[in-house]
Amino acid sequence: MNVERSTPDPKDVNRAAARWFAARETGEWSAAEEARLGQWLDADPAHVAAFARAETIWASMDGVDLAPPPIGPRPARREAYRKIASQWRSARKAPRSRWAGSAVAAGIALLLVFAADIPIRLQADAMTGTGEFRQMTLPDGSQAMLDTGTAISFDRSGRRVTLLRGEAAFQVAPDPAHPFTVSAGSGSTTALGTRFIVRQLGGETQVAVSEHSVRVASGPRSAIVREGEALRYDDGGMGAAHPIVVANFDAWTRGRIRVVNRPLGEVIAELARYHRGYIGVLGAGIAKRPVSGTFDLRDPAGAIDVIERTLGLRTTRLTDRLIIIHG
Repeated sequence: MNVERSTPDPKDVNRAAARWFAARETGEWSAAEEARLGQWLDADPAHVAAFARAETIWASMDGVDLAPPPIGPRPARREAYRKIASQWRSARKAPRSRWAGSAVAAGIALLLVFAADIPIRLQADAMTGTGEFRQMTLPDGSQAMLDTGTAISFDRSGRRVTLLRGEAAFQVAPDPAHPFTVSAGSGSTTALGTRFIVRQLGGETQVAVSEHSVRVASGPRSAIVREGEALRYDDGGMGAAHPIVVANFDAWTRGRIRVVNRPLGEVIAELARYHRGYIGVLGAGIAKRPVSGTFDLRDPAGAIDVIERTLGLRTTRLTDRLIIIHG
């Protein structure tokens, strides 16, 4: 297993599907673009499901006729579409600007994310919305700080927590007789000290320790992660603990994000988690531009202003709800 691989978050898959669908329905579409879409769909069954959901949502929004599923010699893909979408019809294409396509993608992505939220809400004992942080005391006296878009559940004692999604920092109340454990994804983290952070990255979980140590278990393996270290695990196994800069990992607990030479696309994806709307980057070259700095997560639009000036880029906005960054 390549432990450095970052498993896509379902929200990211939904947003990608929405962008593909919007480009196909609102812009000029070439055979090469159709082939690239086919490759994306074939890469993961979740891509097929997300694209079909986008089709269904778009159809329900305004009743337009839609294109058939992407063509190609992939019977599995076609069968998946038959199961997910009950009807496909010929497209009525009208020329629209690329900004219109981005707006369509934003609307579909937001609806997809909202629909996926319902099962989490039914399980959660505490959760945060987009751009919201929450500091709370668990029944045992331990402190939990929930990042944006985070949901947790916990037992009556407060010593067994499940991270349903998102990211949370835990400051553990001492109680040697009753271990404090956080389950997330395919594993669990048990405190051997006081403070650590657990983050769900789609099918992958990341654990970072800022004080003392924890024991992480996933499948047949377990490992001790010490202060200033982090590791990742998923269904395929567990990676090795490696050194981190704690101030970068827990900056969000202070409402900040600290980045050093990270690609603009990654930085925007992180800021988008805190933005009540849609932020996107046009152009693969622009998305690869390196970014360094400290940005205010409580004001993602303001962070975009800083990045725009620093990198000499431009933005097109529909208020601050929809921001497209381009050259």
